[in-house]
Amino acid sequence: MEVVIIGSGMAGLGAAWKLKEKNVKVTIFEKESRSGGLCRTENDNNFLFDYTGHLLHFKDPYFRELVFSQYKGALLQKMRDAWVWSKNVYTKYPFQANLYGLPIDVVIDCIYEYSKAHFSEKKSVNINYEEWIVNNFGEGIARHFMIPYNQKIYRRHPRELHPDCNGRFVPQSDLKLLLRGALSQSTGDLGYNSTFFYPEYDGIESLVKSLVKDFEVRVNESAEIIDISDSVLYTNQGEAVHYDYIVSTEPLPELMRSIRGGLASCIDKVKRLKYVSILNINIGIRGDTSEKHWVYIPEEQYKFHRIGFPHNFSINNAPGGCSSVYLEISYDPETGINKNEVIEQCVNDCLKMGILKRHEDLLVVNVIDIPYGYVVFDHNRQSIVDELQDALKTVGIYSAGRFGSWVYSSMEDAFMDGYNKAESMLQVCLDEQRM
Repeated sequence: MEVVIIGSGMAGLGAAWKLKEKNVKVTIFEKESRSGGLCRTENDNNFLFDYTGHLLHFKDPYFRELVFSQYKGALLQKMRDAWVWSKNVYTKYPFQANLYGLPIDVVIDCIYEYSKAHFSEKKSVNINYEEWIVNNFGEGIARHFMIPYNQKIYRRHPRELHPDCNGRFVPQSDLKLLLRGALSQSTGDLGYNSTFFYPEYDGIESLVKSLVKDFEVRVNESAEIIDISDSVLYTNQGEAVHYDYIVSTEPLPELMRSIRGGLASCIDKVKRLKYVSILNINIGIRGDTSEKHWVYIPEEQYKFHRIGFPHNFSINNAPGGCSSVYLEISYDPETGINKNEVIEQCVNDCLKMGILKRHEDLLVVNVIDIPYGYVVFDHNRQSIVDELQDALKTVGIYSAGRFGSWVYSSMEDAFMDGYNKAESMLQVCLDEQRM
């Protein structure tokens, strides 16, 4: 059996590890100069910057055991220190359980509207994400945080999104938690990411290096054409590779653009899938800027929707006496973004928030443009993705990962998706052999 894996990020590595268990030889193509996908780390004057925040949470036993068996360095365990910046004050994350410190009228509005939703006997059906937010948290929390924050990320109002938009990634609350969090500052330990692990040295890419070392990856080589009529993949190096199966971790639009010999209707439908891009601006600062891990910023007056502090993940992410910040700015790939203008605005916003005390303390500005940042969970997404995945399987292609499965996912989710897709592929192969 000849299996090709396209991409050596977390999903591609998940597939590779599953196939390794079954002694299936694979050919792995990676279009970049090194493995990792979005789990890479850039070194800029001894400041280490990941492609925004990438942290380990270990929900799956297999993934946890694999990482700790393969990773030879130290993984630091941290208690999350996450905040929200709004109304010119910091409040603990998640907002829906931590109102302490906000203006009194905002606190009253949030508690009053939450209580109305909580005690209402008539529950409306969640037609869209806005209604899901209001039904779960009330009009106040929706107005002051959830709607503006999500609109800022997805560049569209939550009413345009499906109610399953963020799933398990949104921490729930209750009236008791809300009242406690309004009267005192809680620990803010709600949600899936209340604790995390991070490498002590060399950034998140060191994890990728530990997982990829058992495999031969053909870097700087991409799948340009996949001819499904005769099961041949043509690379950008001019090589023709026969395959029986493919596990692709490319974004679905990129994968479908490379296909020849069929699936014409699917190629048209993939154009309806929506996503946003991320401009990741990283800055190195002289001095210590913050002890926080990351901060959510819902207000439109600030260009970025989230900032994080890599030097607090590990002190080795910044030179001695320095600190570092990553800024996430979401933008519509169809309209693009003026990078120079945004960089200047972001630096000014950091000065306004006190993250950067003086402009002369700014030592490094490092910019990473991420074309595929977040999947947009609009109302067309699920039916289109299901149809594409089913059609691809009929021609021996299994699409995995955040943009291969077109989902919102963590590093671990992406790895296990690749692993599970390879497992499904092997089962299909076994069933065919029995027929």
